[in-house]
Amino acid sequence: MADETSRFEDGDAFRRAVLLALLIFTACFGAIFAVLNYYHGNYMAMAGEIAMGLFALVLVPVIRRTRHLIRWSFVYLVLFDTTMMMILTTPQSSPSVFAWVLMIPILSHMLLGRALGGGVTLVFLLTALLIYFTRFSQSAVLGNPRALLDVAGVALCIFGFSFVYETSRSRGEKALKRQALTDPLTGLGNRAHLDLRFREEKARWERHGTAFALLLLDIDFFKKINDSHGHETGDNALKAMSAWLTDNVRGTDHVFRYGGEEFCLLLSHAAPHAARQAAEHLRRVVETSSFEEAGETLSFTTSIGVASFPEDGADLQALLGAADKRLYAAKLGGRNRVVWE
Repeated sequence: MADETSRFEDGDAFRRAVLLALLIFTACFGAIFAVLNYYHGNYMAMAGEIAMGLFALVLVPVIRRTRHLIRWSFVYLVLFDTTMMMILTTPQSSPSVFAWVLMIPILSHMLLGRALGGGVTLVFLLTALLIYFTRFSQSAVLGNPRALLDVAGVALCIFGFSFVYETSRSRGEKALKRQALTDPLTGLGNRAHLDLRFREEKARWERHGTAFALLLLDIDFFKKINDSHGHETGDNALKAMSAWLTDNVRGTDHVFRYGGEEFCLLLSHAAPHAARQAAEHLRRVVETSSFEEAGETLSFTTSIGVASFPEDGADLQALLGAADKRLYAAKLGGRNRVVWE
C-alpha cells in the first residue's frame, strides 16, 4: 500500500522533474551564451544570462523540497521569460534568438497547467511578437507579411499542441489516480486512499489540535449471505452497505472499503464521545435498512470498533489495530454492537 500511495501523494512529481531539468539547462547554457555575448559586445544579454544562471543554481535545492512548486515555477518562468524578452530587444541579438520563444508554451503548460500556463504563454508570446514586429517591420526579408504570418502561425500551433497535450496528460493522471485510490465494486476509497486521508487528518491535528476518530465496521454473518444467496447478492449487500454509510455521514467524513466485508470510516472533528455516538447511529441505520434482491427483501447488521486519535494510537496502523481489537470484541459479544474501549 505504501508504494502505491507514494506514486500519487505528490501530484507535482512530473513538474518537479521538468523544472529541475530546466534549472540545470538554464545554468549550463546561460554560462555558454554569456561568454558568447561577451565576445559579441552584448553586455545586457550577458548580464541577464548570468543572473538567470545563478538564480537557477540557487533554486535547485529549493525545488527539491518545496511544497509550493506551482508558486516557484511561476516565479521562475516569469523571470526566465522576462529575461528572454530583454535579450530579444537588444540590437546585437540575431533574429534566430526568437526561436527560443517557442519554448514558452511548452514549458508554461508543463509547469503551470492549462489555465495559468496558458495565461503566461499568451502574455509572453504577444510580447515577443510585438518585439519582433518593432525590430524587423522595416526589413524586406523579416518584416514582410508572409514572414510575420509564419512566425505567428508557428507560435500559435505550438501553443495549441502544448495545450492539448497538457489537457490529455492532466485528465489521464486524474483518471489513473482515481483508479488507484478507488475500490472498483463500491466506488469507495481503498486502503491507499485511507492512508492519504489519515495523513491529512493527522496534519490538521498537528496544526490545530483537531480531534478525529476511526471506525472499523464488519457485516455480520456475511458468509451466510454468500452461501445462501450467491456471491452476486453478496456484492449487492456490499454496495448497499456503502450507500447507507455514505448517506449517513457528514460531508467532512470519509468512507472506505477496507477489505472483504469490512469498511472503515475517518470521522473528522470528532472527539471520542462524538465518535461513539456516530458509530451507534450507523449501527442503527444498518440494522433498520434493507435492500431488494430478486424480489426478496434482505437485511443484515454490523459490528463496529471505535478508535480515537491520538488516545488509541499515533499512527494509522496503531489506530487500525485498536479498532480491530474492539471490532473483534463486538463480534464475541454477540455482534450488532459498538465497542469503544
